[in-house]
Amino acid sequence: MRATTAKLLLAATLAFGAIMTVGLVPAQAEDSVETKIESATQAINRAKALNLLPEGARPTVKLDGEKWDVTFRTDDKDENGSPLHVGQVVMYAKNGKVVKYRESLRSNFIGKVGEDPFDEDLMKISTVEAQDIALEFIKQQDWKLDVNWMFYPYPVAYEYDTRFDIGRLHGVNFSRSHEGIRDGADGVGVTIDRWTGEVDSFYVDWEERTYTPNKVSEADVIGLNEAGKLFYDAIEPFLKWQAIYDPEQPRLVYALHERYVMTFDGKFPIEYQWENPIITEKINPSYSRELVKKRLLTMYDLGLEYIDGKLAYKLRLKPEISLFMENLHPVIDANTGEWLDFLNRPLNKPFSPAGEWLIHAAPESKIEYAASIVWDNELLQLQNEPFIKNGYTLVPFRELLTKLGAKISWDPVARKVTASKNSTTIELTIDSDTTLINGKEQKLEAPAILKDGRTYIPARLVLETFGLHVGWNKESRLVLVSSDGNPLVLSPDEQKKHRFQAQLNWENKMHK
Repeated sequence: MRATTAKLLLAATLAFGAIMTVGLVPAQAEDSVETKIESATQAINRAKALNLLPEGARPTVKLDGEKWDVTFRTDDKDENGSPLHVGQVVMYAKNGKVVKYRESLRSNFIGKVGEDPFDEDLMKISTVEAQDIALEFIKQQDWKLDVNWMFYPYPVAYEYDTRFDIGRLHGVNFSRSHEGIRDGADGVGVTIDRWTGEVDSFYVDWEERTYTPNKVSEADVIGLNEAGKLFYDAIEPFLKWQAIYDPEQPRLVYALHERYVMTFDGKFPIEYQWENPIITEKINPSYSRELVKKRLLTMYDLGLEYIDGKLAYKLRLKPEISLFMENLHPVIDANTGEWLDFLNRPLNKPFSPAGEWLIHAAPESKIEYAASIVWDNELLQLQNEPFIKNGYTLVPFRELLTKLGAKISWDPVARKVTASKNSTTIELTIDSDTTLINGKEQKLEAPAILKDGRTYIPARLVLETFGLHVGWNKESRLVLVSSDGNPLVLSPDEQKKHRFQAQLNWENKMHK
């Protein structure tokens, strides 16, 4: 029988030390022995045997047709006297099998005046450790249900949740999994207090379900790239006036619908179709619709899920992108290309690169950027674009050397930039074809120059002076930087990914 304690504090080694893998939570061994239920007492005993009735819970039982319905609550109450811990177990009378199970323990947390729940200095555990605590908590409950739980990394919209920050009370969610495919209809959520490592609240929602198809291997499922192409061709951003915060100052934005779903074999039945709203005014936004389409779609992952028991492809916001009030997604200003939240406030947090499905689905663009930089297989999003002069690639001095962690300075009188790290110092004078490295003069392949008030330096010699390896991918115009001193080798897919994102970044800058 399970304890009903609201504050479960796990071992310190789990909360503050060793990390467990959070993924698929194995199904607990369901009691497969059929047990005919003929009375309320038997229904209660059956729920207890399946670990579905917490210790100390007060059950209420009724026979509803062919099913026994057991509802329960504990003596835990909030300041208004309302129960905090409630649940329901529905079982077939003929065999005792569970039809439905719900349980929730509401938070009774009240913060102190002056406390900042987003102060990271007060967090004793990381979000990864919070996931591990939630996983262990689920295992400890030992619900005898025929289910696997899969970690749910995607954002959850809460009313008034307008921040990217993750606060003191951190919700960790799991979805049901059937044959390794997510079913979002059922789930478990555990809220962890990151100051203490305690479980603050939780819920579980499970129901007997049938799946179509039951086995994915028996279905004629189209591939991910084919599904992505069908979505790309079908989806078009729409214009809308957004003015939730200030109705007197609406902004014209491009947006997408909250849900895009397609059958596993590539069809859009009536229940999955959508219709874009129409603005009757004659408007000619200055930002490219085709570019905004690609940028908006970078927010999404594409994958198979079970939706209402049916296997389907679905676009989901990536885990690092916040949902907002009433499930609103980020939008793009139709004239400036700026990312906005639902209150028309700029979103300055950089979004992750496009997913593989989008790279394959979008029409391949001609490379228009002069050069881009891939640092340890990460494409750098720079404020100032590299360029090529006389066959040499020049890169923004301050951005690159800051990335390296070097101390940098500028002497406006001598027109000289200096970068130092550990025991290495390099000095470059604008328009000079020589440099000083630890006081020794060396010939440059190209001089440092000023362009639009910014200093640009030759990439290879400067970065290699600090022990990095610098290569050049001519086909995709990529400067390849490796911090371990070995050549950075890109696979064809990695090269395509970086090329796509570099071109997308360049197009966005050209439209501003």
